[in-house]
Amino acid sequence: MGRDVELKAGRWRAVVSPDRGGRLRWLGEAGPQGREPWLRPLLIERGLALGGAGVVLHGPSSPVAGLEQQVPDPACLNARWQVTQWVPDRVTLMLHPGGESPGSWGFQASQTLRLEEQRLEWSLSVRNLSRLALPARFGWQLHFPDDFAGAVWLDEGFDALRLPGRGHVEQRDPWCGLASLSGAGGRMVLMRAQAPLDTLAYERHATRSWVQLRLMTADSPRLVPLPRGEELQLHLSLDLMTPRLPPLPRLRGAAEGGGGPGGPLIL
Repeated sequence: MGRDVELKAGRWRAVVSPDRGGRLRWLGEAGPQGREPWLRPLLIERGLALGGAGVVLHGPSSPVAGLEQQVPDPACLNARWQVTQWVPDRVTLMLHPGGESPGSWGFQASQTLRLEEQRLEWSLSVRNLSRLALPARFGWQLHFPDDFAGAVWLDEGFDALRLPGRGHVEQRDPWCGLASLSGAGGRMVLMRAQAPLDTLAYERHATRSWVQLRLMTADSPRLVPLPRGEELQLHLSLDLMTPRLPPLPRLRGAAEGGGGPGGPLIL
């Protein structure tokens, strides 16, 4: 097994595992009290990778008319990704999946993760190297600790899911590209995705202590196969928002049940 790649930006850390499908293994803060994860850390259980976050591939839920080509095996993304560039706050990885019938289908993928203070930028590029259009869906699957199930916003509206029960599932198709999770202690994760990433599936796991989100390109009948030789580009950003410290000043009148907007501030 190769070594993991650690990104640093101030007190923030991200750990990427090229040998585990280029997955984001850990994301969070490093401080005097130790490391505080914002993602559910990646674990290997009975040979399976659980938790963390990573790029995913799926076929359409129903056949695409005129395209009988087999979709690449989703497990091909679990192969080892090659690190092509690595600086303290950014890493780029590439993958050239192979198939049993070389030339019948294939693609080249690359992903770049860039860490900033309280922000992760993640991009994915896929070029179709096969002879026919590729009827596949691409995107990300992310796992967050269960304490981020407190309040969930999955669209632009103000209505939130308040502590959804275990096993709760929500779908957005099409999805507006904006979602957020509110966690313990006032922490919040704001996710923003750009088109053509436009479907979302949310699940609070029935037995495991995590919240899972899958952000993907369109499913059939809206799926647009990637033409031969063309490139698909996806972008996702995660803003890791902490409570304002120190708290905002309060109006004395509000604190004492009287006064008004013009009252003195308690500093």
